Amino acid sequence: MAKEKNILVIPRHLVFLRFVDIPSTDDPEIRNMVGFQAVKDIPYPRQEMVVGYRILGSYRPGFSSIMLAVANKATVQDVTSGRGHVDDVRLHTELLYLFLLKKGVLAQDKVNFVIHIGEKDSEIMVIDKARPIFSRGFKNSERFLEEIDRSVLAYEKAKAAPAIENIVVTYSSSVDLQEARPHIEKHFTIPASFCEYTDDLAAAGLPAKITLLPGEISGKRMRLEKRKANLVTYSLTAFVVILSFAALSFKIYEKKRFLGVFSPRVVRMQSEIERLNKFIKRTDVARERTEEGLFIVEMLQRFYSLIPADISISGLDYNGKGDVFYKGTSKGMPSTLAFVKTLEGLKYFKSAEVEYAAKKNVKGEDFIDFNIHCRLNTGEDL
Repeated sequence: MAKEKNILVIPRHLVFLRFVDIPSTDDPEIRNMVGFQAVKDIPYPRQEMVVGYRILGSYRPGFSSIMLAVANKATVQDVTSGRGHVDDVRLHTELLYLFLLKKGVLAQDKVNFVIHIGEKDSEIMVIDKARPIFSRGFKNSERFLEEIDRSVLAYEKAKAAPAIENIVVTYSSSVDLQEARPHIEKHFTIPASFCEYTDDLAAAGLPAKITLLPGEISGKRMRLEKRKANLVTYSLTAFVVILSFAALSFKIYEKKRFLGVFSPRVVRMQSEIERLNKFIKRTDVARERTEEGLFIVEMLQRFYSLIPADISISGLDYNGKGDVFYKGTSKGMPSTLAFVKTLEGLKYFKSAEVEYAAKKNVKGEDFIDFNIHCRLNTGEDL
């Protein structure tokens, strides 16, 4: 029986959420552009961010509509602290949106104003037909209706915001709406429909795409799982060795009755075998180092032949663990992304992505300083 996953849901008010259009419909290119968009829009250093996104579709030629979520890494670590083994961290906004689509409670031909009332925090979301275009979250307080009004004003300030045509109120079974419901109904001129749900959104099998689990936590989890697997393997190996040793000891005991103690010649042969094994191991290490060096040289020769005229490479670093880092300058972000796409197409790399990009102006001309992180293919992948 499969172990149930421990998935935590982070509330909207702890996350920066943007609905943006990105000028691409290519998934690898979108992935690189999303990271650049996060750095540009959110006031966190890149190393302190946890970024997730969902592609909502294409609503104009050549562009993709994106739900972009950025959380502070320390905030996510606080949420997961004391929760034991955490498999993933999901965004409540995305899960609520998918739940509403699944239940069919949205007016597919109207602009829906969704009011979600949770036990400790709430959220406002505007969904234009089936596409979310606005979201705001806040902790519950006595000024609940004022927070709703602030959300309406914030939405109406957005450029070309379509008028609200339908109101949907969702609430979990743990929330008592006996007093709040009449106030909400009186607050709006449009009739509101109410939708209670008892589903655990994290366990409802919804096709969520946004994950906000920091790499440090997922890496630690993988190391713990690997350590457990190794412990089991070592235990089984030790058990087999003990059984084998016991069987061998019994056979030796039986043979000693006929052959006596091993002769000095056999002992000398064992010593020679040990020396031969050490020599073979050293030879294997030398061969692996040589093959790795030849691979790096071949990769660099191929790389330098592909550098375009508008890209200047100022730094190269290889950490010996399969990661190559390029530092350089380009004449624009499109040139940088095109270069990353070229690197991804090489047989030497599993992946390539922009880790850092910053605009600078030199003598009236704009340039982009960038760092690109490439992951080498292993010998089996080539």
